[in-house]
Amino acid sequence: MALVCLAVAWYWYNKPREDISGKNTQLFISAALLYEGYHSDETAADERFLNKVIEVKGRVDDIILNGNDAVLMLGMQPGGGGISCFFSPASSLEMNHIKEGMEVVVKGKCTGFNMDVNLTDCIIIL
Repeated sequence: MALVCLAVAWYWYNKPREDISGKNTQLFISAALLYEGYHSDETAADERFLNKVIEVKGRVDDIILNGNDAVLMLGMQPGGGGISCFFSPASSLEMNHIKEGMEVVVKGKCTGFNMDVNLTDCIIIL
């Protein structure tokens, strides 16, 4: 049984990232409104955003480079929290021209709320 669990965990950890560049955007929203939606009512926000491809506009507050991966933090709130946009290694190359304080539009798949709203498989739109 343990071997099966390890095999499943290995698959999920190493599974290829989804290419959302060709997928239709299901919703356009500002970073502030997306965060407020999750902060005020996580259940309702999940119904509206979870597992959907969305475009989020916001100010870049932080750029975190971790090996080949990159995370952009958008719309950080005064008390903490914001939008964490996770980029695949191939998309991380787009970070060269991104600077803190810039307004950007990021397209990604919403995977829910865990202190921040999380978007995965992100690409820069603007």
